[in-house]
Amino acid sequence: MKILVTIDFSDITEKVLEQARRLASAMSGELCLIHVAEPHPDHIAYDYDPAAMYAIDPTEIRNNIAHRFQQEHKTLQKYADQLRSEGVNCKALMVQGDTVEVLLKEVEKMAIDFIVVGSHGKGVLSQLLLGSISESLIKKSPVPVYLVPADDATS
Repeated sequence: MKILVTIDFSDITEKVLEQARRLASAMSGELCLIHVAEPHPDHIAYDYDPAAMYAIDPTEIRNNIAHRFQQEHKTLQKYADQLRSEGVNCKALMVQGDTVEVLLKEVEKMAIDFIVVGSHGKGVLSQLLLGSISESLIKKSPVPVYLVPADDATS
């Protein structure tokens, strides 16, 4: 069984990883940790005041984003290494794009059987206005989605 585990480096990440490890062990499954990075670094300046744009160095912005991506990649690999050291068949993948679209493409591409995703427990108003990654996955996924709740994320 192939299990896709979504990683966003939030407070719930450790809980998601633990639940995925348990599922992989119980089902003799293979884990694929995936982190979807923001779609395109050139859109990073869309919030800035146009009058202040002259003060923004695009090279510095790109370098900062590249550095953050490198750190995220290292952390993702560290998670995979830890799981492998515990006897779990695991690989890690970091991709860029629209989160839900990318995840659904990877489900098909890698013949995933199951998805593990964390829920951040956002309020009803936020979900009504913006939706959520986990909610979209549940609605659109062709495979079962295991939702790890945010409540009590530290236990």
